[in-house]
Amino acid sequence: MLTLYLSLLETEQDQKRFSYIYEEYLDWMLQIAYHYLQNEDDAKDAVHEIFYDMAKSGHLAPLESEDETKAYLFVCVRNRASRMMHRRNRTTTVSLSEFYNLSSEYNVEKEVTTEDLKERLISYIKAMPTIYKDVLILYFVSNLTLKEIASILDVPFKTVETRFRRGRALIKKEFGDLDI
Repeated sequence: MLTLYLSLLETEQDQKRFSYIYEEYLDWMLQIAYHYLQNEDDAKDAVHEIFYDMAKSGHLAPLESEDETKAYLFVCVRNRASRMMHRRNRTTTVSLSEFYNLSSEYNVEKEVTTEDLKERLISYIKAMPTIYKDVLILYFVSNLTLKEIASILDVPFKTVETRFRRGRALIKKEFGDLDI
């Protein structure tokens, strides 16, 4: 895919810059997109659409600082995933055998309960106000520190700390005493 994107760029400098962004941030962007879309193929589509648009338009992510680059790419992924979720109102049918390797020691009831809780938790986080949702996603999915999140979102550390604490409190209020 990288070769396709590079062919859309005019200058060697843009090609080098694009290659760096692609190689450095692809996995991170896929991780963020997957968290929003909960589907690996959709996550890949979202990220590749972002790279295609970036290469086609020639408007590359800023590289002045890693935080600025991550902030830009995070917003791109979040917006693209949001548009895809609205555009694709669909149901997915998946056989149980894809998810579970059934064996005599397998506890189906426990796994279904855990999966149900996980699904409810993800839906709840997605429905939260963006200020809490973004912080929680960056913290839990990307394993970033609150200081790194503050830098990426370009807000004061105390603001991120407050948003994280309030978002986590909302989750605990809704789901009880989860270990989060």
